[in-house]
Amino acid sequence: MKNSKNQSKKEIFKAIRKANLKEILLDENNINSSIYSEKIKTFKEALKKAGGKSFEIQKEQIAKKISKLFGNDKKIISYIDDIKDNIIEKKDIEKAYDLKDIDVAVVQGDMGIAENGAVWCNDKNIPFRAIFFIVKTLVVVIKKENILNNMQEAYENIDINLSNFGVFISGPSKTADIEQSLVIGAHGAVEHFVFLV
Repeated sequence: MKNSKNQSKKEIFKAIRKANLKEILLDENNINSSIYSEKIKTFKEALKKAGGKSFEIQKEQIAKKISKLFGNDKKIISYIDDIKDNIIEKKDIEKAYDLKDIDVAVVQGDMGIAENGAVWCNDKNIPFRAIFFIVKTLVVVIKKENILNNMQEAYENIDINLSNFGVFISGPSKTADIEQSLVIGAHGAVEHFVFLV
């Protein structure tokens, strides 16, 4: 039995060596092929497909919208200074473990990607990067003018010197690894909202 396995491997490797494989060069001129005339609309549609929700909103209306969406009985923390209504004090969060009971986190996003609905967030003003993954609901606020077409544009705009950590997030956490059943919230937020200001 062992000899037949070794023989099969040898035959496979021999066939690979004989194969006439041609080198295929990437078309460097086509790297930014995903360009959208309506970036915000495309971003919102992509985010919806990923399971997230978006709202175009005035910044001064965010606290009111959060209260309307989540009520007054949720534990909400905001890492955006001028969003304070119905918000618990950040000084009460001394370590990442203290985030375990937070229902909703409001964070600033740097940019959104139209082609896939992802947002880029860093930990520049956030003491615990666990916030992106431990809360039940993540609300990311981004400026509409910071919606980019594609990931290539995003990589060109990421300043790696700005913070020690960054993450692309597109919709709520999802996995289907466990018995091929879709599970929402396995590795992060169960709900993901993007407020476009």
